[in-house]
Amino acid sequence: MSRFLLATLSYRLANGLLFLSVAWNLVHGSDNGAMSLAISSIGGLLPAVLIAPFAKRWIERADSRTLTLTGIALLLVLSLLFVPFLQQPVAVLGINFALLLVFFLLEGAWDTLLATIAVQLPQGQSDALNAHQIAATQAGLMLGGLPLGLLIRLGGPALSFYVCALLYAIALLLLLPRLARQVLGATVASTTDIATLSPSVAPHESATPWHVLVTLAMVWPCLTLVNMAVPLLAHAYGNGTVEHAALLDAMIGLGMAFAGLAYGVFGRMTARQRQGVVLTCAAFIPLPFLLLQIAGYLLWPLAACFFFSGVGFGLCRVSVRKALIATQPAHRVGQIVFSCNAYGFPVLTVGALLYALSWSYGPVVPLIAFAVFAFAGGCTMLATRDGKLKCRYKPQPPSGL
Repeated sequence: MSRFLLATLSYRLANGLLFLSVAWNLVHGSDNGAMSLAISSIGGLLPAVLIAPFAKRWIERADSRTLTLTGIALLLVLSLLFVPFLQQPVAVLGINFALLLVFFLLEGAWDTLLATIAVQLPQGQSDALNAHQIAATQAGLMLGGLPLGLLIRLGGPALSFYVCALLYAIALLLLLPRLARQVLGATVASTTDIATLSPSVAPHESATPWHVLVTLAMVWPCLTLVNMAVPLLAHAYGNGTVEHAALLDAMIGLGMAFAGLAYGVFGRMTARQRQGVVLTCAAFIPLPFLLLQIAGYLLWPLAACFFFSGVGFGLCRVSVRKALIATQPAHRVGQIVFSCNAYGFPVLTVGALLYALSWSYGPVVPLIAFAVFAFAGGCTMLATRDGKLKCRYKPQPPSGL
């Protein structure tokens, strides 16, 4: 599984560098960077809405490994396509739209692939894979932007996009079919072949509680508001240096990665102790925006708050995904992710536009968004017993209907 985790890390490093490169290019090259970021964010999640009806069907019928390889190859090409159009904001937004269309297709495919592997492993190994995969995901996604300032100084804005393409190429090499057999193993079933799994491996489909849907639907609105906030704040109050934006972005990623790595110690805790830890850390989630509201822009205290926010954010995410894997068939995990990405679109649209218009008066909008995520994540943890949600099972229609 180490090759799978390395591929995840390389892929997410490319994502993190690419997202911050696009955001910084829009902020630094525009007279109204806040609104450009808002439009980019709205256009960025719109593909999740457009792709959801088709992707849910694809994820049930197609091999998630094939979808993953194809998607990464397309991202490699699109990252290079930015280079000749960096001085044209409309073209950048258009390419970004196409790129995120592919990205959100990959989000569900990757979670389906993970669930397909995890349900066939012993409980301890499944928990470790889930925790380590989310650690690699969040560390890569947020740490990827850290070298952006150095890359710009060394080779101009285009160099970061070339590095993104290289990282996507590394991920592809790690997941090529010839090598992927070592990653997935010969016993891993196709995501379309759920019927061949034993009943203990493929649980019956059940109704997903509202707080799980809210938690997952708030993930991208919250992270998008962070990706809006850090370049805006760094540009306005951090002497215009991209290093401030990269540092703050990296700290929330480090917090999420730490949460994923530390999740393994939960196996030695009682259910009540696990709940207590997650609920306590969930209270840290809105902390950086509360500090900004009260004390203004203070780089190092703000960086520390983003780290603790990331710990709570990451614990809630890994807990929700663990509960889904334990109570849903593998293909349904991917379908739920697709649906929740689409549910988050109206929230992101309203939040991004409001923040773009009001960011100079304080981070009220991201503070509210992160507080809602923390509340929903806390409700999910309270409803979880021994890693499983108390779900109401859906009645299955008779065969042939």
